[in-house]
Amino acid sequence: MESVDKQLRQFAQRYHRSQRAIRTSFRSLCSEWVWAKRSDVYTHLIHRYPAKILPYIPIFFLSTEEYASSEELVLDPFAGTATVGVESLFHPYYKRNSIGVEINPLARLIAKVKTTPLNLTELKNKRDALIERIRAFHGDSPIPEFTNQDMWFPKRVQAELAKILFCIEEIESPDYKDFFLVCLSSIIRDVSLADPKIPPPVVLKASNFSGDPKRKSQIEKLIRKKERARPLTYFKKAINNNLVRVEALSQEEDIASGQVTSKIVWDDARYLRYGKLKSKGYLDKTNARQIPDGSIAMVITSPPYINAQKYVRTTKFELLWLGLVDEQGLADLDRSLVGTERITASEYRDLRLVGIPSADKVIKQIYRKNPERAAIVSRFFEDMRQVLNEVHRVLRNQGRCILVIGNNHICDTEVKSHKILSDMASQECGLDVEMVLVDSIRSRGMITKRHETGGLVADDWVLVLKKEG
Repeated sequence: MESVDKQLRQFAQRYHRSQRAIRTSFRSLCSEWVWAKRSDVYTHLIHRYPAKILPYIPIFFLSTEEYASSEELVLDPFAGTATVGVESLFHPYYKRNSIGVEINPLARLIAKVKTTPLNLTELKNKRDALIERIRAFHGDSPIPEFTNQDMWFPKRVQAELAKILFCIEEIESPDYKDFFLVCLSSIIRDVSLADPKIPPPVVLKASNFSGDPKRKSQIEKLIRKKERARPLTYFKKAINNNLVRVEALSQEEDIASGQVTSKIVWDDARYLRYGKLKSKGYLDKTNARQIPDGSIAMVITSPPYINAQKYVRTTKFELLWLGLVDEQGLADLDRSLVGTERITASEYRDLRLVGIPSADKVIKQIYRKNPERAAIVSRFFEDMRQVLNEVHRVLRNQGRCILVIGNNHICDTEVKSHKILSDMASQECGLDVEMVLVDSIRSRGMITKRHETGGLVADDWVLVLKKEG
């Protein structure tokens, strides 16, 4: 699209002259394209998930062949639930195959459902049969056990959720089973006693609002509603809503025929490999192979935000109920994330620098206040060094990496992640900074302010990195 090509050239020229970030609005840049207006379109809203990338960002960069032709491959190393993958599939002018890497098995499951076309007649038949089977089921179904489950879910709600899950598990076709599992997962928070407005689960308590009688009354009403919730009613509604979304996917001829695909292929952005995604978010690593050098034209991704989002904790109910991990697996998963806060005492006993002046300066400042937080920051940038080196390896010459990152405060110290990652990319990882754009964050399930020392994540910084030679 000529308008995007022109805009990118203008951005690059402005940045080359000033070396200063250019404030823009990706929503506005895409506003004249009727097809790009986003509400509940395609499969984006099949399931809530924290901190999703703003769709307008991949839409914009996918709307040019200067960065990647329609025949070339796009990669998202922090794929989440495949926002980039969905936009790659549905772009009306430049459809592209894409692959994603995602460590959370729930996100992998959702991403698979969001990008897998289904036969609508068969799906409706399986829906009707499943609902009938659930209604007729009177046996015992195992209830997943985890800490404080009675605090989070009324006994009757637990029993009905378990019955629905048991009946879904009897479906033989993996793709259809995964669809119904995602529908079930999407209602678990709704029928829990967790506050719906806070991403990491917090128990609803009317007593917390004793100074506001009106709000207290609203919370009491909400608690009574949740205690009386009928999961099957929520489940049927989720199925019908998501069936419409999958229908949009399945009606696209080139998607339905497999001419263009989006697949999650691996779980760790630090070591980019090809595996095979199976049912229930399980990644088969048998015969895994390295993503070949120079095989990717464009990377579009949004790494985790340091200390600003509880990715695993936010999705723990869904992970546990679907049996994707147990409680030990939950802790192991949290510990394995890029940007994890789960570090050992040995990791923060001594000051750990990363060798990038802009990073080491802020790590020293934080270390004087809180050695543990300093180690979390150090670990994040060490991990991101590995990610950027892998991105450089898999990108072809002249390939671009679109890196969307947020800055925040830790221990009242500003961590300019966009600056540090720009320095790391250019000084160590062979990626030139072609331009830096900045856009105001819109709500996407982000915790923009966690606590007094967590700071406010106010902007998305968009780094356009280029592999030269």
